[in-house]
Amino acid sequence: MTETGISEYARQQIRKLFSQRNSVNTLKRDPELTQIFDNFAFDEALKLTEEPVLEKTRCLCILASTIGCNAMRQFKVYVDVCLNVGVKPREIREVIYQTVPYVGFSKMIDFLLELNEVFENNDIKLPLKDQRTVTPEERREKGREYIDGIFGAGTAAEMEKNAPKGQEHIIEFLETYCFGDFYTRKGIDMQHRELVTFCLLASMGVAQPQLEHHGLGCKNMKISKKEMVAVLTGMLPYIGFPKTLNALTAVNKAYTEDE
Repeated sequence: MTETGISEYARQQIRKLFSQRNSVNTLKRDPELTQIFDNFAFDEALKLTEEPVLEKTRCLCILASTIGCNAMRQFKVYVDVCLNVGVKPREIREVIYQTVPYVGFSKMIDFLLELNEVFENNDIKLPLKDQRTVTPEERREKGREYIDGIFGAGTAAEMEKNAPKGQEHIIEFLETYCFGDFYTRKGIDMQHRELVTFCLLASMGVAQPQLEHHGLGCKNMKISKKEMVAVLTGMLPYIGFPKTLNALTAVNKAYTEDE
């Protein structure tokens, strides 16, 4: 079917990114919506992301957002996209693993099972190589180091000090489980790990305080404001305006006008 009304630029991007056009949208049944979305997502919005953000980074960020939105069909599509643009299987897996402390295992496991199915269909041998870097005994101390490295010196101690009585174990779990088990892993660098965490939280739409903290974390990881805005521009067609505007509020709080 001729993709009437879809710009040449959008068609080129779609052909490059997607293995099967029918997996992207419902062109035959909803040509009007397809035209509107494709021209917005793959032309107007995408053009504004190309210079500030690498294609692989943009695709990983959108992949993370599909989990936050609980969008399984788009998740499978974007696993395929990531492979098509040269993202390594271990990098894709690390994005999925990174979501565990934020969305919880109950949601993540469905996405992980689908990921493994896509990998097997692409003849990617499982299990992938272990990416752990810490022992059980090191988890908490390494987690505290990563917290301070991302959010500023003394942050871990301040969280421990301010923990309400009877809730100290939650902060300890944050140090050992969230940061000690996951942030210390190899597979993707710390900039990408913090950026996909921000994108995940943005797409969830229910974690504004955490989103603002991780906006600051992205700044501390030397991700520029221009890059942050470009990433959110690329995600906008998938997560919608309210979540995008909330995420931009977090970015604007973390960065000054000139950054």
